[in-house]
Amino acid sequence: MPTIQQLQTTLQSLHGEALSLTPEPRESLAAAEAELGLTLPAALSDYYALCSHSDLPNQAHNRLLGPGELELREESLLFYVENQGVTVWGVLPEHLELDDPPVHAAFNDDQLEWELEDDLLSHFLLRMAYWQAVNGGLPNLGLGTATSETHQQAQEAWPLLLRDEVYRLSFYGGAGQVVCLFDQEEGSGEIQAATQTPQQMEAVNEVLKVEWDSVEMADD
Repeated sequence: MPTIQQLQTTLQSLHGEALSLTPEPRESLAAAEAELGLTLPAALSDYYALCSHSDLPNQAHNRLLGPGELELREESLLFYVENQGVTVWGVLPEHLELDDPPVHAAFNDDQLEWELEDDLLSHFLLRMAYWQAVNGGLPNLGLGTATSETHQQAQEAWPLLLRDEVYRLSFYGGAGQVVCLFDQEEGSGEIQAATQTPQQMEAVNEVLKVEWDSVEMADD
């Protein structure tokens, strides 16, 4: 179970000086709870109190709903929305009294059909931190196709940051750099990489030697 301190350390390691941790005032959290008629799970309220208004980890791709945007639908608490609004993530009513509840996902239809996505909300937020980073949260981005050799090179070069069995992908990396490798199908799979600096992206490319389909590099 990732602690709020571990989440903070991860965000700071990913984004460095670009990260501004902008918390939600506790008074606003209390007002949101009063409006909803419930107490927010501790893992969510602690995260809001850490960085509710920090765009890089919370708005770069998918979107964390602010306390005033939280929605109860069919008694489930919706707190995260996919970038095109197709998928929503929430906490089911029977789990709302847990400090670190499971997170379920559903297509954003009139009637929600929930499927378990993560056993712990804190782990979901950690996974989203890495996913946001490789989808615009970090300024230098690469998208391409990985081979089995690419997977081997990544495993030798960086520690495993997180394994996601739901979407069958792995995050590797270190300070200011993340490499996301999808499990291979028929010998190849997608790779996404992101770094704080252009020099770090060049270093990633030296290790992996991937032919990128697209690369975005920020100005120095």
